[in-house]
Amino acid sequence: MQSDFYLDERQRKKRRRRLKLKIYGGIFLFFILAVGVAYLIVYSPFFQIKQITADGKEVDGKEIIEDLKNFFAGQSKITSFLGAGNILIWDNKKLAEFHKNPEIADLTIEKDYLERQIRINIRERERFGMWCLQAQTNADHTQTNAENEISPRESALSPRESAFCFWFDKNGVIFAEAPFVEGNLINNVDDFSGRSLKLGELVLAEKFFSNLLKIFEVLEKSDLGIKSLKLEKLEFQEIITESSPKIYFSLRIDPKFTLAAIESIKNLGLERIKYIDLRVENRVYYKLK
Repeated sequence: MQSDFYLDERQRKKRRRRLKLKIYGGIFLFFILAVGVAYLIVYSPFFQIKQITADGKEVDGKEIIEDLKNFFAGQSKITSFLGAGNILIWDNKKLAEFHKNPEIADLTIEKDYLERQIRINIRERERFGMWCLQAQTNADHTQTNAENEISPRESALSPRESAFCFWFDKNGVIFAEAPFVEGNLINNVDDFSGRSLKLGELVLAEKFFSNLLKIFEVLEKSDLGIKSLKLEKLEFQEIITESSPKIYFSLRIDPKFTLAAIESIKNLGLERIKYIDLRVENRVYYKLK
């Protein structure tokens, strides 16, 4: 009986030793694997980027690349340690947090792990028209700009020439300065409201801007050759053509009914009309000269 007891004890010790060896062996293998993976990620050229490309028409692709390098490397201590040259830290999901140049509508990243290349796809905003903040001249003929904001600038020329003009897209976002242009070749809004705007902001609230787009569409279909509009007081939510006869539109209502109204009045002879008032839905008012 005693010999059986010693035999069982020796077997238990052997099993414990084997279990310890398996545990220590597993820990050692895991450590070796972790070191290998860490070396592969940090020091191996396998994850080191060979080339980054970004093609832009109006924006500087090289500047975008540098901005994104700093952005991704600054996400955490780990990404900072890995560095901007590591392909793993370039994450499309993080781009929503990236502060883009106002001229850029969208950014996406394509990664080629085999070639170790990154391509930055830039979708730039398209010019729909010009938004001109008209000069608000003080008594001493000077203007003051709000800090970090776009405001009308000083000029000794005509009010139209003293405007600060900017491109805006079909979403109503102003994104770049525009040159002074006269004529009816480009959609244009002269803003006399006296407000300031920042690049990247909407020129109008979305519900009003969608109607503004439709007003430009109505004017194009009417063949009146009118592309310039005037916004006098923002609180009135109205916009006026700058040609003769003047046409008054409301930004609060869908202008789809106005095209038929304009066509009817054209038959009377526009030279006889002083103004056309389309500010009431499904109603048309006009005044003869």
